[in-house]
Amino acid sequence: MTSPRKHPSPPFSNPAKPTARTEEQNDPWTSWEPGGCMGADSGVDLIHMAAADSSVRLRVLGRHRPGETPYNDYLDAELTVASGFATGRLKFSLSPEDLDAWSVALDKLAAGRGIYWLRNPEIRIDLDRQFSESVPIVTVADDESVSSVSVWMDVGQGWIDDLRDRFDLVRRTWLIKGGTSSRPRIHWR
Repeated sequence: MTSPRKHPSPPFSNPAKPTARTEEQNDPWTSWEPGGCMGADSGVDLIHMAAADSSVRLRVLGRHRPGETPYNDYLDAELTVASGFATGRLKFSLSPEDLDAWSVALDKLAAGRGIYWLRNPEIRIDLDRQFSESVPIVTVADDESVSSVSVWMDVGQGWIDDLRDRFDLVRRTWLIKGGTSSRPRIHWR
């Protein structure tokens, strides 16, 4: 048995705290209040950043499949990137180690450093420091389609805190400590 995706490593968002979304807000091409996220029944946004005509969203959809094998610790996810020039959507899976790496990446972003997270798709966040406040530049690269897109995200202050809040919400939504999974530390609901 192989892992649900070519594997492994984290993401970002807007200043508002995650809130429940309406049905209209579920459409990735519909404009909606920054900082919104899906309800637990249809997914939770781990990353959502929107500015002008660009957005980046990584939505965790739920467990890959029920059961107690190592592959059941994976969470299905969907990454959507939209800009005035290009739009793309990728489906893949996240492991507990991916989420651990996202936590480390958030610490690096808070320290003012850029990050690389995941392998395929690769998510890179660089910081443009030419303004009084650093502006994230998000690049998503997909090896399978041999394509990438970069978007400059003028999201204002608090975007790293918002990403942390989203990360905590994903952990609270699907994480169960202990259990009988072959991963001794954790398994997902």
